[in-house]
Amino acid sequence: MGTSKGYIPPKNEQWRQAKGAVTRMMKDSRGSAGISKAISKYADAYMSTHLSKSNVSVVAGGLMNFISAVNKYGAENAAKNIGLDSLLDKKGNELYKGLIDYFARDFSTTDMQIIRESLSETLKRLEIETFKDFEQINNEEFLIEFIIQFAIKNFETCFSEKIFTHAELSKDYDRVMDDVSAAIENRIMADVQLEKKLDLDYTSKEGQQYIASVCKECYADLKKMEGQYESMD
Repeated sequence: MGTSKGYIPPKNEQWRQAKGAVTRMMKDSRGSAGISKAISKYADAYMSTHLSKSNVSVVAGGLMNFISAVNKYGAENAAKNIGLDSLLDKKGNELYKGLIDYFARDFSTTDMQIIRESLSETLKRLEIETFKDFEQINNEEFLIEFIIQFAIKNFETCFSEKIFTHAELSKDYDRVMDDVSAAIENRIMADVQLEKKLDLDYTSKEGQQYIASVCKECYADLKKMEGQYESMD
Protein backbone atom coordinates (compact mmCIF):
# COMPACT_ATOMS: atom_id res chain seq x y z
CA MET A 1 0.00 0.00 0.00
CA GLY A 2 1.11 3.58 -0.63
CA THR A 3 1.21 6.16 2.09
CA SER A 4 1.29 9.95 2.26
CA LYS A 5 4.41 11.52 3.72
CA GLY A 6 5.05 14.32 6.17
CA TYR A 7 2.24 13.66 8.62
CA ILE A 8 3.09 14.05 12.30
CA PRO A 9 0.25 13.33 14.77
CA PRO A 10 -0.10 15.88 17.59
CA LYS A 11 1.55 15.15 20.92
CA ASN A 12 -1.57 15.08 23.05
CA GLU A 13 -2.74 12.34 25.40
CA GLN A 14 -4.96 10.55 22.87
CA TRP A 15 -2.18 10.35 20.28
CA ARG A 16 0.32 9.23 22.91
CA GLN A 17 -2.01 6.37 23.81
CA ALA A 18 -2.55 5.54 20.13
CA LYS A 19 1.18 5.33 19.46
CA GLY A 20 1.63 3.15 22.53
CA ALA A 21 -1.17 0.85 21.40
CA VAL A 22 0.45 0.42 17.98
CA THR A 23 3.77 -0.45 19.64
CA ARG A 24 2.05 -3.05 21.83
CA MET A 25 0.18 -4.41 18.81
CA MET A 26 3.48 -5.13 17.09
CA LYS A 27 5.08 -6.66 20.17
CA ASP A 28 2.04 -8.92 20.62
CA SER A 29 2.45 -10.33 17.09
CA ARG A 30 -0.64 -8.47 15.89
CA GLY A 31 -3.15 -10.56 17.82
CA SER A 32 -6.82 -9.56 17.52
CA ALA A 33 -6.83 -7.83 20.90
CA GLY A 34 -3.80 -5.71 20.04
CA ILE A 35 -5.17 -4.75 16.63
CA SER A 36 -8.54 -3.80 18.09
CA LYS A 37 -6.95 -1.64 20.79
CA ALA A 38 -4.65 0.10 18.28
CA ILE A 39 -7.57 0.92 15.99
CA SER A 40 -9.67 2.06 18.94
CA LYS A 41 -6.98 4.42 20.23
CA TYR A 42 -6.32 5.74 16.71
CA ALA A 43 -10.04 6.47 16.19
CA ASP A 44 -10.24 8.30 19.51
CA ALA A 45 -7.16 10.38 18.70
CA TYR A 46 -8.21 11.21 15.15
CA MET A 47 -11.69 12.25 16.28
CA SER A 48 -10.18 14.52 18.94
CA THR A 49 -7.98 16.53 16.57
CA HIS A 50 -8.63 15.98 12.86
CA LEU A 51 -11.98 14.51 11.80
CA SER A 52 -14.01 17.73 12.07
CA LYS A 53 -11.39 19.61 10.01
CA SER A 54 -11.10 17.07 7.18
CA ASN A 55 -12.40 17.71 3.66
CA VAL A 56 -13.68 14.14 3.42
CA SER A 57 -17.34 15.28 3.54
CA VAL A 58 -16.81 17.85 0.79
CA VAL A 59 -15.25 15.33 -1.59
CA ALA A 60 -17.75 12.62 -0.71
CA GLY A 61 -20.62 15.06 -1.31
CA GLY A 62 -19.47 15.85 -4.83
CA LEU A 63 -19.20 12.16 -5.72
CA MET A 64 -22.54 11.34 -4.13
CA ASN A 65 -24.34 14.07 -6.10
CA PHE A 66 -22.74 12.66 -9.23
CA ILE A 67 -23.85 9.11 -8.38
CA SER A 68 -27.38 10.40 -7.77
CA ALA A 69 -27.34 12.01 -11.22
CA VAL A 70 -26.06 8.77 -12.76
CA ASN A 71 -28.85 6.81 -11.09
CA LYS A 72 -31.44 9.25 -12.47
CA TYR A 73 -30.15 10.15 -15.92
CA GLY A 74 -27.52 7.54 -16.81
CA ALA A 75 -23.74 7.73 -16.70
CA GLU A 76 -23.24 9.45 -20.05
CA ASN A 77 -25.73 12.26 -19.38
CA ALA A 78 -24.44 12.79 -15.84
CA ALA A 79 -20.86 13.04 -17.11
CA LYS A 80 -21.79 15.52 -19.83
CA ASN A 81 -23.77 17.68 -17.40
CA ILE A 82 -20.68 18.39 -15.28
CA GLY A 83 -18.18 18.57 -18.12
CA LEU A 84 -16.62 15.14 -17.74
CA ASP A 85 -17.54 13.88 -21.20
CA SER A 86 -13.83 13.82 -22.11
CA LEU A 87 -13.48 10.87 -19.71
CA LEU A 88 -16.32 8.81 -21.15
CA ASP A 89 -13.96 6.58 -23.15
CA LYS A 90 -11.36 6.26 -20.36
CA LYS A 91 -10.92 3.11 -18.29
CA GLY A 92 -9.21 1.97 -15.11
CA ASN A 93 -6.40 4.14 -13.75
CA GLU A 94 -6.82 6.72 -16.50
CA LEU A 95 -10.47 7.16 -15.50
CA TYR A 96 -9.56 7.26 -11.80
CA LYS A 97 -7.04 10.03 -12.35
CA GLY A 98 -9.56 12.17 -14.22
CA LEU A 99 -12.25 11.67 -11.58
CA ILE A 100 -9.87 12.30 -8.67
CA ASP A 101 -8.50 15.46 -10.28
CA TYR A 102 -12.07 16.70 -10.75
CA PHE A 103 -13.55 15.86 -7.35
CA ALA A 104 -10.40 16.14 -5.20
CA ARG A 105 -8.20 18.48 -7.18
CA ASP A 106 -6.21 19.94 -4.28
CA PHE A 107 -3.34 17.78 -3.02
CA SER A 108 -1.44 20.45 -1.08
CA THR A 109 -2.38 19.04 2.33
CA THR A 110 -1.88 15.62 3.84
CA ASP A 111 -5.64 15.37 4.38
CA MET A 112 -6.30 15.81 0.67
CA GLN A 113 -3.52 13.40 -0.28
CA ILE A 114 -5.16 10.78 1.92
CA ILE A 115 -8.59 11.57 0.43
CA ARG A 116 -7.22 11.16 -3.10
CA GLU A 117 -5.64 7.81 -2.23
CA SER A 118 -8.85 6.72 -0.50
CA LEU A 119 -10.97 7.67 -3.49
CA SER A 120 -8.71 5.74 -5.87
CA GLU A 121 -8.92 2.64 -3.68
CA THR A 122 -12.70 3.05 -3.33
CA LEU A 123 -13.19 3.11 -7.10
CA LYS A 124 -11.12 -0.06 -7.41
CA ARG A 125 -12.99 -1.82 -4.62
CA LEU A 126 -16.34 -0.91 -6.18
CA GLU A 127 -15.05 -2.24 -9.53
CA ILE A 128 -15.55 1.05 -11.37
CA GLU A 129 -13.66 0.41 -14.60
CA THR A 130 -15.81 2.59 -16.90
CA PHE A 131 -18.35 5.38 -16.45
CA LYS A 132 -21.11 2.86 -17.12
CA ASP A 133 -20.13 0.99 -13.96
CA PHE A 134 -21.38 3.90 -11.83
CA GLU A 135 -24.90 2.81 -12.77
CA GLN A 136 -24.41 -0.35 -10.67
CA ILE A 137 -23.74 1.39 -7.34
CA ASN A 138 -25.62 3.75 -5.00
CA ASN A 139 -24.61 6.49 -2.60
CA GLU A 140 -24.79 4.28 0.48
CA GLU A 141 -22.35 1.74 -0.98
CA PHE A 142 -19.97 4.47 -2.05
CA LEU A 143 -20.01 6.38 1.25
CA ILE A 144 -19.37 3.35 3.45
CA GLU A 145 -16.54 2.10 1.23
CA PHE A 146 -15.02 5.58 1.01
CA ILE A 147 -15.02 6.05 4.79
CA ILE A 148 -13.50 2.58 5.28
CA GLN A 149 -10.66 3.38 2.89
CA PHE A 150 -10.24 6.84 4.44
CA ALA A 151 -9.86 5.34 7.92
CA ILE A 152 -7.38 2.73 6.64
CA LYS A 153 -5.25 5.26 4.76
CA ASN A 154 -5.25 7.61 7.74
CA PHE A 155 -4.13 4.86 10.11
CA GLU A 156 -1.37 3.89 7.70
CA THR A 157 -0.19 7.47 7.28
CA CYS A 158 -0.12 8.06 11.03
CA PHE A 159 1.79 4.91 11.95
CA SER A 160 3.70 3.64 8.89
CA GLU A 161 7.00 5.07 10.13
CA LYS A 162 6.56 3.41 13.52
CA ILE A 163 5.81 0.04 11.88
CA PHE A 164 8.70 0.38 9.42
CA THR A 165 11.19 1.13 12.20
CA HIS A 166 10.15 -1.97 14.13
CA ALA A 167 12.95 -4.26 12.88
CA GLU A 168 11.10 -7.58 13.17
CA LEU A 169 8.06 -6.34 11.26
CA SER A 170 9.50 -3.93 8.70
CA LYS A 171 9.74 -6.78 6.18
CA ASP A 172 6.15 -7.76 6.99
CA TYR A 173 4.62 -4.32 6.51
CA ASP A 174 1.94 -5.27 3.96
CA ARG A 175 0.68 -8.10 6.13
CA VAL A 176 0.48 -5.82 9.18
CA MET A 177 -1.61 -3.33 7.22
CA ASP A 178 -3.75 -6.08 5.70
CA ASP A 179 -4.65 -7.23 9.24
CA VAL A 180 -5.50 -3.69 10.32
CA SER A 181 -7.44 -3.00 7.11
CA ALA A 182 -9.53 -6.14 7.47
CA ALA A 183 -10.37 -5.29 11.09
CA ILE A 184 -11.48 -1.75 10.18
CA GLU A 185 -13.54 -2.93 7.24
CA ASN A 186 -15.21 -5.78 9.12
CA ARG A 187 -16.16 -3.55 12.03
CA ILE A 188 -17.73 -0.77 9.95
CA MET A 189 -19.48 -3.13 7.51
CA ALA A 190 -20.98 -5.13 10.37
CA ASP A 191 -22.15 -2.26 12.56
CA VAL A 192 -22.96 0.83 10.47
CA GLN A 193 -26.25 0.85 8.58
CA LEU A 194 -27.26 3.82 6.40
CA GLU A 195 -30.72 5.06 5.52
CA LYS A 196 -31.37 5.72 1.86
CA LYS A 197 -31.54 9.50 1.40
CA LEU A 198 -33.75 10.51 -1.51
CA ASP A 199 -33.11 13.71 -3.50
CA LEU A 200 -30.64 15.15 -1.02
CA ASP A 201 -28.06 17.66 -2.24
CA TYR A 202 -24.93 16.26 -0.59
CA THR A 203 -22.99 19.49 -1.10
CA SER A 204 -25.62 21.53 0.77
CA LYS A 205 -25.40 22.28 4.48
CA GLU A 206 -27.85 19.46 5.22
CA GLY A 207 -25.99 17.05 2.97
CA GLN A 208 -22.62 17.90 4.49
CA GLN A 209 -24.01 17.47 7.99
CA TYR A 210 -25.36 14.06 7.03
CA ILE A 211 -22.02 12.86 5.63
CA ALA A 212 -20.14 14.27 8.62
CA SER A 213 -22.51 12.44 10.97
CA VAL A 214 -21.88 9.15 9.16
CA CYS A 215 -18.10 9.69 9.36
CA LYS A 216 -18.40 10.41 13.07
CA GLU A 217 -20.57 7.33 13.59
CA CYS A 218 -18.02 5.12 11.84
CA TYR A 219 -15.13 6.48 13.88
CA ALA A 220 -17.16 6.20 17.10
CA ASP A 221 -17.78 2.56 16.22
CA LEU A 222 -14.06 1.96 15.66
CA LYS A 223 -13.37 3.63 19.01
CA LYS A 224 -15.53 0.98 20.72
CA MET A 225 -13.32 -1.85 19.41
CA GLU A 226 -11.05 -1.73 22.47
CA GLY A 227 -13.81 -3.06 24.71
CA GLN A 228 -14.40 -6.00 22.38
CA TYR A 229 -11.27 -7.75 23.66
CA GLU A 230 -10.58 -5.93 26.92
CA SER A 231 -10.75 -9.16 28.94
CA MET A 232 -7.86 -10.54 26.88
CA ASP A 233 -5.42 -7.68 27.66
